[in-house]
Amino acid sequence: MNALWCRNTFNRNRQVYMMRWGWSEDDFLSAFRKCPRSMVVSEKKLMQVMDFWVNKMGWPSVIIAKYAIVCSYSLQKRIIPRCSVLKVLLSKGLINENLSKPCVLAYAEEQFLEMFVTKFVNQIPQLLSVYQENVDLQDVTS
Repeated sequence: MNALWCRNTFNRNRQVYMMRWGWSEDDFLSAFRKCPRSMVVSEKKLMQVMDFWVNKMGWPSVIIAKYAIVCSYSLQKRIIPRCSVLKVLLSKGLINENLSKPCVLAYAEEQFLEMFVTKFVNQIPQLLSVYQENVDLQDVTS
């Protein structure tokens, strides 16, 4: 039963990536080879994560094929808090805009906090609150 569910989810996600997000068969297979577990997440999660990266962060959808692991991370607990911190730091010119967001997402929690929150908390006192989603980004970036 579990194998059948995985196969159905895999095939459904394949169609979503290719039809909704414009991936080629090669894009899909490349992503699958790099991170097989990202291909069996729920369709709802897949759509939420792809929508975030493409429509909110401005990434071309095919970039996700290169960094498929990002589809397996929690949107609420990892992706949004970290990207919010990065947006603030970028808006203040404190980090390089060419910084690899997928690499930043891969850092362990402690490492991320040390490199991107604790390091800059003196310049931006609200940064920890941004990370914990207690502050509106507009209040910090303006």
